Amino acid sequence: MIYENGINILFEITDEKEAKILHFSALHFDEAKTASYMGLKTFRPVEIQASGIDRPDERHGNKYIVTAPGWRMKFKDFRDVNNDLGRKLELVTFDEGTGLEAVSHYQFYTGTSVVRCWTTLTNKGSEVQTIEYMSSFALTGVEKEGLKKPEDKMKIWVCHNSWQRELQWQDYTLEQVGLASSAKPTEQRSSKVFACTNVGNWSAKEYIPMGVLENTEAGSVLFWQIEQNGSWHWELSDVGGHFYLQLSGPSEIESHWYKNLAPNESIESVKCAVGSVTGSFDKAMGELTKYRRKIRRRNKDNQRLAVIFNDYMNCLWGDPTAEKEFPLVDAAAEAGCEYFCIDAGWYADGFWWDEVGEWKESRKRFPNGVKEVADYIRKKGMIPGLWLEIEVMGIKCSLVDSVCDDSWFFTR
Repeated sequence: MIYENGINILFEITDEKEAKILHFSALHFDEAKTASYMGLKTFRPVEIQASGIDRPDERHGNKYIVTAPGWRMKFKDFRDVNNDLGRKLELVTFDEGTGLEAVSHYQFYTGTSVVRCWTTLTNKGSEVQTIEYMSSFALTGVEKEGLKKPEDKMKIWVCHNSWQRELQWQDYTLEQVGLASSAKPTEQRSSKVFACTNVGNWSAKEYIPMGVLENTEAGSVLFWQIEQNGSWHWELSDVGGHFYLQLSGPSEIESHWYKNLAPNESIESVKCAVGSVTGSFDKAMGELTKYRRKIRRRNKDNQRLAVIFNDYMNCLWGDPTAEKEFPLVDAAAEAGCEYFCIDAGWYADGFWWDEVGEWKESRKRFPNGVKEVADYIRKKGMIPGLWLEIEVMGIKCSLVDSVCDDSWFFTR
């Protein structure tokens, strides 16, 4: 048992050299709560799916359990060190058949009950291995504390999110997400998975990459965030008489992602933060806030907190012109703003979104150029800003026909 910063973590190495993670909680471990018809087989620290390898047992839809070679990885090494951030654990597992070696990283941050977790996968074999999925964090037995049925004590918190509808936290029972008990507690298993996923670089367009699992009977809270500005996936479901949580970045099924991992090549999963406290949702968020303050890059802007005016929301809505901007600049300066940002549309003669990508000012909107407005902003004592979304190109951008070919885009 390892105890650090209020978190109890228990690893086990079996006689067959299988590595297990039996516990990750603010509460102490109770071995009796791990009983099930599959024993501890499902308590894997990492799940890895490579193309062309048969999954040996469960084949329940899209669930990332009993993966191959994840299921057959064997213990190789364990490292326990300290660095500038805090204590760091590294669990190394290896698959003889493919030559894949996984390092499961658990980085503690001194002073907070949050651990940053990720996986490094290296191909030490002689053939290319196509990776379809790799977990950043995997934990089975998330329901095991307390005596009640999971649906009577477990609450899953989801942060719904969208443009103009941000940060809508909602809590659900397991029954409400389709995970009510359907068999004896020690034999619970199904094809149902409850998951939140993002595909693409708009990482919070439907959900914030976070979640909270609360045990209302035992008073323990497990919480997480996936630190990824692209595709990500987390899922909660049942396996072998227990419930599990897995966090990852992109995957083949959800994101059409895969990686051809050549011999001697390595890949690193996305990072995630996982914590556990006793108490409430609010206490979990407080602990996560401590962690975020520790990992946040320090810069002067965060200390100064300048006052910024942006002309988009509830104002010009992507339809700027020089004529419209001048009175807004006057009003922003009078209100004490320090920055004035010209948002979307400054480059488009017509509908602004279809023309993104070339980033040349529209002389229809700004007859004397954007510089005229920028100079006026400076004259009023503010710093000018200009909106860009440089990774995007609109269907009516002139560069589509003059410069690009299909290799620039995802196409069918």
